[in-house]
Amino acid sequence: MSDSRPVALVTGASSGVGRATASLLAVRGYRVFGTSRNPSGEATAGVEMLPLDVRDDASVAACVAAITARAGRLDLLVNNAGFEQAGALEELSLEEAR
Repeated sequence: MSDSRPVALVTGASSGVGRATASLLAVRGYRVFGTSRNPSGEATAGVEMLPLDVRDDASVAACVAAITARAGRLDLLVNNAGFEQAGALEELSLEEAR
């Protein structure tokens, strides 16, 4: 029997809003893949954690490939991963802004 649950990817799911969102989706019947740069921390019930650095195109491609290999598709993306850069925008280099 194949798994007919909708498949969700929640970035930044190791803590805070991302973790709560991933948990809620799992409770609501989604097959949930959560990500963080280092997914070795405490597991959330019903959430399959994968490594992902959203700033690295190769990491993004590998994560999506892993999900499609395991689940066959991706139905929902919650792009919650965050990166904080303090300071005035005009003082950032183009690389820092990216």
